[in-house]
Amino acid sequence: MSEKLYLPYSDGCFVCGHNNIHGLQVQFYVQDSSVKVDLNFAPHFNSFPHITHGGVLSSILDEAMGWSAFIFSDIETFLFTRELNVTYKRNAPIGEPLLLTAEYVRAERGGMFCTKGKITDKDDKIITVSKGLFFPTSKEKMMETIPHLSFLDGLAYHPKALKYCKL
Repeated sequence: MSEKLYLPYSDGCFVCGHNNIHGLQVQFYVQDSSVKVDLNFAPHFNSFPHITHGGVLSSILDEAMGWSAFIFSDIETFLFTRELNVTYKRNAPIGEPLLLTAEYVRAERGGMFCTKGKITDKDDKIITVSKGLFFPTSKEKMMETIPHLSFLDGLAYHPKALKYCKL
């Protein structure tokens, strides 16, 4: 396994915002050819007792898959979700380690980017699988977003994130 290269977070984001007290506060990283995040959900993210809400899972998959298209394609702007399909195979337990892995698949006709993702448990059993289509934001939206991104001291960041996500 290669080293972890981290991705920035957006302060108010529900998924990655470290300063969003109501959010998930996850930290995305790139390892090998995937965007990943280590997960372990607190009880306030449940739907049924001891089961993580499916909307929480799909939110994190959505963001990770968008990052994978940005990092691994030749695009120079962020992407918005066009389609997100999530298939739930098993319940995601509260309070247990999980791993999300998102991969860039290919560029599609019409400027779309295809990705896939999955969440697995500590025994590598699949909890969810997903696929998505993403389209690029405008350069103006990219420039509007960059000032809201933060980088933590002491972490090694992916070179593309440093090149395009920092002022």
